[in-house]
Amino acid sequence: MQAQEKPYLTGRTFLFSILKGEDLLQTIEEFCIHHDIQCGFIQGIGAIDQATFGIYNQKTKKYIKITKKEEMEILSLSGNVSLFDDRPMTHTHITLSDSEGKTWGGHLMSGTRVFSAEIFIQELSGDPKNRKKDKATQLSLWANPVALR
Repeated sequence: MQAQEKPYLTGRTFLFSILKGEDLLQTIEEFCIHHDIQCGFIQGIGAIDQATFGIYNQKTKKYIKITKKEEMEILSLSGNVSLFDDRPMTHTHITLSDSEGKTWGGHLMSGTRVFSAEIFIQELSGDPKNRKKDKATQLSLWANPVALR
C-alpha cells in the first residue's frame, strides 16, 4: 500500500440552483472553475427536459452515448471535483426516472438540459486530487491509487 495522504478537511459549501434550459454538466463545471473549486463532492436533484449520459465500454475503451429526449426526474446526481491539466474537472454520474418510473443512468455528459436543478458542492481543502490518463483503462483517473495487494 502506498503512503497515506494527508486528511482532507471540509472547505466552503455551495448550494445553488441552475436555470431552466441550461446544460447541467457545463454549468456545474463552469461554477467550479469560477469559484476555483479544486477538490470536492457534488450532489444534486431536480428534473431535466432531455438527458445525455454514457456507459463506458471496457473492451473498446469508449463511452456509449445515450440520449433521452423526454422529461425525467433526477433521482440522484453524484460526483467529485479534482484537477486535470491544472483545471477543475468534474466526474459526475446521474440516475434518472422516466414517466413510468423506469430508471436510467450513467456518466453525465453535455446535452443534459435542465428543467430545474438544485446542486450541493462540498469543497475539500488540502492537496487537491489530480487526474491523469490511465494506460490500462484509457480513463482520466486520480493519480496515485492505493493497491492493497
